[in-house]
Amino acid sequence: MNRPLHVLLVDGANALPAGVGATLDDAGYLVSQAGDFAAAVQQARRMPVDAAVLVAPAPGDAAGTEAFAGLLRTCEVRGTAAIVLGEPERFETESPHLISFAANGSSTEEIKGRLAMVAHYHRIVRSMEGDLDNMQRLFKQLNVRFTEVDQEMRLAGRLQTAFLPNGPREIGPLRFSALYRPATFVSGDIYDMYRVDEETVAFYVADAVGHGMAASLLTMFIKNAAVSKIIHDDGYEILNPDRTLQMLNRRLVEQQLPNSQFVTACFATLNLNTLDLQFARAGHPYPLHCTVDGTITELKSPGGLLGLFEDEEFPEHRVRLQPGEKVILYTDGVELAFASAEGRENELTYYREVFTSLATLPADRFVQQFGKLLDTEAGSLNPQDDLTLLVMEVAE
Repeated sequence: MNRPLHVLLVDGANALPAGVGATLDDAGYLVSQAGDFAAAVQQARRMPVDAAVLVAPAPGDAAGTEAFAGLLRTCEVRGTAAIVLGEPERFETESPHLISFAANGSSTEEIKGRLAMVAHYHRIVRSMEGDLDNMQRLFKQLNVRFTEVDQEMRLAGRLQTAFLPNGPREIGPLRFSALYRPATFVSGDIYDMYRVDEETVAFYVADAVGHGMAASLLTMFIKNAAVSKIIHDDGYEILNPDRTLQMLNRRLVEQQLPNSQFVTACFATLNLNTLDLQFARAGHPYPLHCTVDGTITELKSPGGLLGLFEDEEFPEHRVRLQPGEKVILYTDGVELAFASAEGRENELTYYREVFTSLATLPADRFVQQFGKLLDTEAGSLNPQDDLTLLVMEVAE
């Protein structure tokens, strides 16, 4: 329930209409009176005063004028509406919306009417202040929650990164180097490279649709489900890339993922003795084969998206590599990263020109230079999508 408007009457010269205090009291106002301006200042500081009715000091009353000006300043600071009986030209105020002037000799009804207007807007202001207090409390709660979410996302990003290979890797004659840049704290991309047995190395890049928490959680599932070896009681069986993707696809379909969640991937294995590369892809950008002289060609193979159709097939292809050659796997974030410059010809394939310019570099320098060029692109600080680049090189 709203409390009544507290009105302070200041009438040292007895110039207010007779009975104004009683009339206001009868109208439901809480009325206080002060005999002079100095006493009024003390009352305004000591208790909440919503409005004040003041009689301006007479012209030539220097002391009264100074005390009156001090009371007006107090009203301005404390947000108290004031009705002043006197000429406005004699006084300066920084809050004309709080201080209003009425003619000397104003009637009780006129003062009462002005206070009614003050009371009307005072109720509106109180309501707005209540709303503002509620919004501030809600903002504090949201700020706490946002801080918690920020910390959780940062932790999730660190945990996700911990599942990735750490830095450049050497497996036999193979040299791996990778660039991994999430669009936010967490990523929908994942890559890995590992020795399957003494003769076989597997490596892959996968991209879960989106780049938020749901996509990042899906990458953890991919890392667990993308197997390239099945262990039996009497030994083990190495899976070709097509079977690896088929098994991964079936497991994704079994999860009945919501919102048409799907995954693209390119999975490859390499025989260290023969340098035969076997690969299969699932809706992913084609892997690139880079020869010693810097010629880059796409290793094309069909294959639909993972996680949509249980009977999807992912035909396997083979190519024999030579010492000094490279294989490049990447996600579509690489394409988007170089498609933001206006006026650039072939902007959607410009990344291929970048790859070609770096093709003769060793894998680690290839990735380093690519990262530097990427940093010069517009929007590099606010990427449109997660970006992953994995380069495998056969040592000469």
